[in-house]
Amino acid sequence: MRKRLVVAAAALAVFCAADASAQDAEHGKQLFATCQTCHGAKGEGQQALNAPPLAGLPSWYTVRQLDHFKQGIRGADPKDTYGQQMVPMAKMLATDQDVADVAAYIEQLGK
Repeated sequence: MRKRLVVAAAALAVFCAADASAQDAEHGKQLFATCQTCHGAKGEGQQALNAPPLAGLPSWYTVRQLDHFKQGIRGADPKDTYGQQMVPMAKMLATDQDVADVAAYIEQLGK
């Protein structure tokens, strides 16, 4: 069992490293212009809008969350009003490349 976990973790690391090389943070910066309205120009967040800070989040995490919004995994519950606000925003990122690029830009904001 432990050996399987090690192999799975290694495969995930290789996948993430390969995916990271394809990210274009400069393009992500252009896409982030829409996100700034709620999350701030530097990804600092805005408590008054319940928009969390994003700066420095690992790109894999941002990709996962945006995908969850796009797929209806997050923001589907009628009680999740803040999640519901993110669904159309996430869907504005038309391609997986757009998602990867904005995630790369968000990650570098923390540096």
